[in-house]
Amino acid sequence: MLRYVVIFLIMLTGCSRNVEKMHKQEVVLNQHIEQVKPLGDDWVEVTTSVEIVNLSPMEARRIAIQKAYILALEYFGIEVGSRTLSLLSETNDEITLDHFSKLTKLTTNGIILQKEVTNDVTELIDGRMYKAVTIKIKIGKQKGENDPYFSIQASLNKTYFKENELIEIEITPSLDCYITVLFISSDDNVGTIFPNKYSKNNFAKAGETIALPTDSDKSIGLKYKVKLLENMKKDTEMIKVIATKKPVNIIINDKYETALESLQNWLVTIPLNEIEEEDLQYFIMR
Repeated sequence: MLRYVVIFLIMLTGCSRNVEKMHKQEVVLNQHIEQVKPLGDDWVEVTTSVEIVNLSPMEARRIAIQKAYILALEYFGIEVGSRTLSLLSETNDEITLDHFSKLTKLTTNGIILQKEVTNDVTELIDGRMYKAVTIKIKIGKQKGENDPYFSIQASLNKTYFKENELIEIEITPSLDCYITVLFISSDDNVGTIFPNKYSKNNFAKAGETIALPTDSDKSIGLKYKVKLLENMKKDTEMIKVIATKKPVNIIINDKYETALESLQNWLVTIPLNEIEEEDLQYFIMR
């Protein structure tokens, strides 16, 4: 978890019956390896499967879930970009993909708002082991089209951190805008880094780079320190940078269990031409 640190101050611290059963399961898998069933109200039910070859069941489940998310997005005509695929490929067994499916804006105009795994089986079929999952997924689409002249470039000082090292962020917008920076931890905690009580002005001029912590933050000893959650030896978190053409108040449910869902439902209400986002994933190790 990203912590605020202030010098000298305490702050935002799966016989014949078996053969018949296997045959039925094989038919099911062959028919539903890549099935998308519309449920209405922007919900779809997706079934995918992955053969477990040189994979752990957990890894095969993760890949099957990845396929389901991508199929759901593509069903709604949403292109899955390289940034999404990169994020998914980097997510490892110790980091739950479910977490990042809730918090990441997977494409430029589509968001997975809600999801529910309704079936998760491991089956041996003709000597081959398969992991099959069925997931109900709700997709949200933002209205409008992207402004081709509106973009942001954002980066971290590094990608891999040791616990207690400091994060620094640089953000450069192409147009005048208002910058909001969030951190999202693997226990679903969402917090605002910028603006904050010490640096309230989040207006950014076109072409100018904002460095966080700001000079004002540094002057009082405020730093962004990475911290592992209890009983974790390594973890993955994310910095989410949001740029909007108008000032906004980000609406996040205060309840711990629904903060990420609340954030995604808020994001999908903003027209595409009014917002730009960048997700910066980073890793923490002891």
